[in-house]
Amino acid sequence: MLAAFTQLKNAERVRNYLIARQVINLKFQPVKDLGGIYFPIIQNINVPDAEVVETKFSFPFKPETITIDNLLANKLTTPELALLPRSQEIVGKIMILEVPEELGDKEKIIADSYLKLNPQISTVVKKTKMHSGVYRTRAVKILAGKKTKETVHLENGVKIKLHLEKTYFSARSGNERLRIAKLVKKGEIVLVMFSGAGPFPLVIAKNSPAKKVLGIEINPFAHQYSLNNLELNKLKDRVIFYPGEVRKVIPKLKSKFNRIVMPLPKSSEEYLDLALKKIKPGGVIHLYLFLEKSKIVQNAKRIKELCLKYGYGVKILRKVKCGQYSPSVYRVCLDLKVE
Repeated sequence: MLAAFTQLKNAERVRNYLIARQVINLKFQPVKDLGGIYFPIIQNINVPDAEVVETKFSFPFKPETITIDNLLANKLTTPELALLPRSQEIVGKIMILEVPEELGDKEKIIADSYLKLNPQISTVVKKTKMHSGVYRTRAVKILAGKKTKETVHLENGVKIKLHLEKTYFSARSGNERLRIAKLVKKGEIVLVMFSGAGPFPLVIAKNSPAKKVLGIEINPFAHQYSLNNLELNKLKDRVIFYPGEVRKVIPKLKSKFNRIVMPLPKSSEEYLDLALKKIKPGGVIHLYLFLEKSKIVQNAKRIKELCLKYGYGVKILRKVKCGQYSPSVYRVCLDLKVE
């Protein structure tokens, strides 16, 4: 077979040259031999820093990439495959499968295929009830794998143990949690309202020079998980979790805060007056809302006016889209600096 042979020190440069000229044979893997490497090619050309040779050996085939479409090709029709969402949420070792109603009778087959495709997954579930109630919990049904709804999720250097039905958690907010952590300055005291099993406080403490991070959570199950996660991540010296309703807990706190995070998009603004009373001058409030894309600017202005009504001037530092709730509605964070 035709190949371009070069020394290992030139391998990357030669490989890029072959790719750029579309002569590398992508069906086969390169072969290393005695300090050099053979790249399979489809035609004889001059290659800088390499010698084109006819090899006496065969190159190994590249393993075929297995996809969900490959696994379901003989089990779902082409129109059915087109209905399958391409992005699935993974929490720890559990995949939360979104199955369209049209594929309800194929959900077990689909779940088994995802389990086979993802060796890091041990359980596949589907949502049976959306987030609701005071605790914003959801119901899920196990479709395949281990019969458990509890897992440990790894994110941004922290471990978050949780139960899918007993506490609210979104793996898709991981980047947003890290964004907030990277904004925290040395010595800040940070408050997280509605802290759940602790993802925001733990990520902030792990990835910022914050002096202290406090979290408040009304759901007793989620609060207990947060205490367990505190031990799991060895952050007891910098993170404190309080159980209870924020309107009852916050007035008892003597501290004022450099930064307050309010990750409850459906009703955070109902607690904005409480946050404004507890933020230090020049401090920042991260307020989360569900907003239509076309109304983000309009609502940012409304929130600014609401703050003035409460007696506080604010500057909107950023309007950050950090997730999609529906085709036209986004989870938006308004970063508000209190003046």
